Amino acid sequence: MIRNAQFILGGIFGLAFTLFTYWQLNDPDPVLWVPVYATAVYTSIQAMRGKTNPELLLVLFCLSFFAGLQLWMEMTAWEGFITDGLSMKTHNQELAREAVGLWIASGSLALFYGLHKMK
Repeated sequence: MIRNAQFILGGIFGLAFTLFTYWQLNDPDPVLWVPVYATAVYTSIQAMRGKTNPELLLVLFCLSFFAGLQLWMEMTAWEGFITDGLSMKTHNQELAREAVGLWIASGSLALFYGLHKMK
């Protein structure tokens, strides 16, 4: 049961983070964001394979969660993160999108950690 959940969730998150990685190629700073999401792809694939490393998951969770918190705190005003399209409209919207992306990664890492501990 846990193995099936890891496989399915690893596939879903792996596909999502692969798309996130691809979309970051057009970002003003892909050198930063492509490795971040590629790391999330890697952990998702490892979860699919049932070969998670709990220490790595904890370290990556802390890094992604607190980096997202830092970006969120840098916003000067809430302007949302979805407007007429997906292009960046303001700096605050970009910060909000980056923070939420990191928190999605944090959520997946926490989920994979929990599934690993349930084995």
